[in-house]
Parts: sequence; C-alpha cells; structure tokens
Amino acid sequence: MTRFQITIEPLTIDSFKPYGDVIQLEGNKNVVIANQGTAKRVNHVAKLENLRECSGPALQSGRPNMCIFSSAPRPTIGGRFEVKLLERHPYSSQVFMPIHQQGTVVDPDKPCYLVIVAENGPDDKPDLRTIRAFAANSTQGINYKANSWHSPMVTIGTRVNFVVLVWENGVALQD
Repeated sequence: MTRFQITIEPLTIDSFKPYGDVIQLEGNKNVVIANQGTAKRVNHVAKLENLRECSGPALQSGRPNMCIFSSAPRPTIGGRFEVKLLERHPYSSQVFMPIHQQGTVVDPDKPCYLVIVAENGPDDKPDLRTIRAFAANSTQGINYKANSWHSPMVTIGTRVNFVVLVWENGVALQD
C-alpha cells in the first residue's frame, strides 16, 4: 500500500473546477437581487448531470433522489485521516449542501468537512498522483461532476447534515 501525505487546500470555486462546482454565495458573479430587494439569488451554481438518458439502451434512466446524509466525523490517527476509499458515480453529478441545526453557530472561517478528490487515470482508476483535499466551511456546498473520483464524506469535529441530490436507477454499479 502506497502512503503519502496530502496537503489540505482551501475550497475555492476555481481550485475545484476540475472536479465539479462549489456552491456558495460569496465569489459568484451571477448574483441578482430578488424578493423586492430582500434577497440575493445566485443562478446556475452547479451543473447537474444525469448522463444515463443519452448513454444508450443498456442503461436504465435515473431519477433524481434528494436525500439527507448525516455524517459523523471519521477517526483520526495522530491528528491524521487515512483515505481508504475513492468512489465515483459514473452517470450522475452529486450535490452535497450542509444544512444547519437550529441554534448552530455558522462560522465561514472554520472548516467543517473535507472534500477529497482525484482525477481518472489511464487505467480507469483514480490517479493517486492527482489526489487533492479541500477544506470546506459550513456555508459551502459542492457538486461532484459525473464520474469524478472522491472520498466518502469526511466531517471535521462534529456531525454534519447534508442535503444531497443525485440521480439513481437502483443498479449498484451505475449508481
């Protein structure tokens, strides 16, 4: 087993582009004022994909599934987290947006989860030389592009609930 250390980077719209979209208000250029001046609206913050419909008759089309993930922090060893698995959803993008419990203090300067990704290699497996880790705060969501390699959710310090949107058809290797 190859072991190496990954430096955690801040999650930004530009740094995450190869893997998908960062869903956040700050830094977006397409903000419009809505609700008679009482709200900001950011349009098209994520490219939602269901590639099954245009992939041929061997695939069953997927249906959108909006669900809630409640993720507990992963164990660490000496303050380090071990990445043991990378997965991908070949035909669907996958949105994760943190939601906050009533009374939770939202601190945009404090990371609450890690986003760990890698590019696809020539052998159609994750290219571990390209693995990256991003620290996301509680005001940032992410949208993995279809077919992006990523770690299961890694929360920091406390349980985090996420609203998730993914297209699924019930076939394990396609979902």
